[in-house]
Amino acid sequence: MPKLTNGASAEDIGLLSALGEMFDETDPVPQEVVQSGYAAFTWRTIDSELAELAEDSMLAGAGGSVRGTDTRLLTFEAPSVSVVVEVTEIGDRRKLVGQLIPACSKTLRIEHPAGATTVEVDDQGLFSADSLPAGPARVALAVPGGGAVVTSWVTV
Repeated sequence: MPKLTNGASAEDIGLLSALGEMFDETDPVPQEVVQSGYAAFTWRTIDSELAELAEDSMLAGAGGSVRGTDTRLLTFEAPSVSVVVEVTEIGDRRKLVGQLIPACSKTLRIEHPAGATTVEVDDQGLFSADSLPAGPARVALAVPGGGAVVTSWVTV
């Protein structure tokens, strides 16, 4: 039996293909998992600066809340901008209110497995987004000089 360049024979590849089809039918990967996997790698671009999570009220011993509500405070830092986001749980949806410090963009995108939500940013750097899906999310924005900043992914 001839071997292919990766060391597998045509028969081996046929068997693996048949097994893959069987698993696709009996136990398919949920679409949300596939989308999350793709989303997790989209930040890996040389053109974007990563704003890393610097503070999380859930991890700071605050019991996951701010002012006794179901609100979480997140701070992301990059050399050119800080992104502060307050996340409020509203059932299975999330409200995000935040600020860019310094105010350096007129709009930003909040990316999540269901897509992306574009919101306006005012002159003080304040922004708000209502009714986002719970789950992984990140903020992406353009900064002066043609650069881009994206926050690390965080589950909201």
